[in-house]
Amino acid sequence: MRVLVVGANGFIGAAIVTALARAGIAVRGVVRAADKFASRFPEAEPVEMDLRHPSAQNPDTWKSVLAGVDAVVNAAGVLQPRREGDAWAVHDLAPDALFAACEVAGIKRVIQISAVGIEEGRTVFARSKRSGDEKLMARDLHWTVLRPTVVVGDGSYGGSSMLRAIAAFPLVTPVIGDGETPLDFIHTNDLAHAIVGLLQTDGAKKAILEPASGANLSLTQSVQAYRRWLGLAPAPVLKIPQGIVKSIARLGDWVKLDPITTTAVAQFDTRLTGDATEFAAATGIKVRTLGEILSGRPAGVQDLWHARLYLVRPLVRLSLAVLWLASGLLGLFADPSVYASILESLTRDSGVLSFVAIGTSVIDLVIAGALIVGWRLKEFAYLQLAMVLGYTVTLTILAPYLWGDLFGGVLKNVPILALILIHRVLEEER
Repeated sequence: MRVLVVGANGFIGAAIVTALARAGIAVRGVVRAADKFASRFPEAEPVEMDLRHPSAQNPDTWKSVLAGVDAVVNAAGVLQPRREGDAWAVHDLAPDALFAACEVAGIKRVIQISAVGIEEGRTVFARSKRSGDEKLMARDLHWTVLRPTVVVGDGSYGGSSMLRAIAAFPLVTPVIGDGETPLDFIHTNDLAHAIVGLLQTDGAKKAILEPASGANLSLTQSVQAYRRWLGLAPAPVLKIPQGIVKSIARLGDWVKLDPITTTAVAQFDTRLTGDATEFAAATGIKVRTLGEILSGRPAGVQDLWHARLYLVRPLVRLSLAVLWLASGLLGLFADPSVYASILESLTRDSGVLSFVAIGTSVIDLVIAGALIVGWRLKEFAYLQLAMVLGYTVTLTILAPYLWGDLFGGVLKNVPILALILIHRVLEEER
């Protein structure tokens, strides 16, 4: 058997690829970065494709991708797209083109990974996911739609990372609203094993299932469970009103502070529990509860580091944004005599001096803007490094005395370089 997994490099998709490989099933993975996927899964066959591109929304594009394939698992998803059209492309248009191509190719078996609660959800995530599900269910295919509850794993991503971060919050345990929102969980491995079983048995045809454990916990209980798992002492619960959380989320949308976004917050207004009985009957899988998941793998230092760094990550980025913003504005409005005294060994031409000062200030402001809106952060990290190194080398040559400046002058560039490197590492999620 050969299975095509769409979104194979994602949090859920990667677990599915691993489970399929362990079952001896050949995998072809549709991913955005084929080289990274090939490094992680050398036994799988990568296909590089961006579902947002119009070509992915053409059934003809999928013909060669489906050659020799026996079944399809679609695990592609984007919770908070930068543009609304991206959600419709990833959840609706591209999958519908894939499903149409499956019909033409005679590939009947299709498993769709959706999300619980999208029936009543009003976000673009919920609406586009729901539309994609409906289009699949209208086709002459042996489809199964899986709408899992909160998905967690040995690693973490998105919402599960946020739960860990909240659990590691210093002094208090913040929760949304009254903290009583009921949650149910499923581990990526349990979900992946269920999918392998459905493919091997060809079970649950034309069925909607909700992978869940059935052991519902409140948001407060869930966060406290993670806090105990991380080995941290209990902390008082701080209930944050919905209005404040939504305001923070709107800011998160603007500056791209995933997963502190309006979509993530809106999910707490929908159902986050599932029908565990029906799922177990259809798959034979006994889904582990959150308590069983956490007790089955003790937290390591990497888990605590990740939880705490997840809280620090936006602070690192925004502090660098303030630095570059201030640097750019000060450069634009500074008295020319300030930098003329340093650059006079190069030239005394006031026009050249102004050009250099304005040019570097504009670059500083562009970097600040990219950091504020979260645009191409990894690429701009290298530009930040180049700029700070350039400033440091130039000032060392022209004004070496600044290294001994009472207020740290050039010396401050050393920890700034380290902070930029940390920022670059934290922005590498996959």
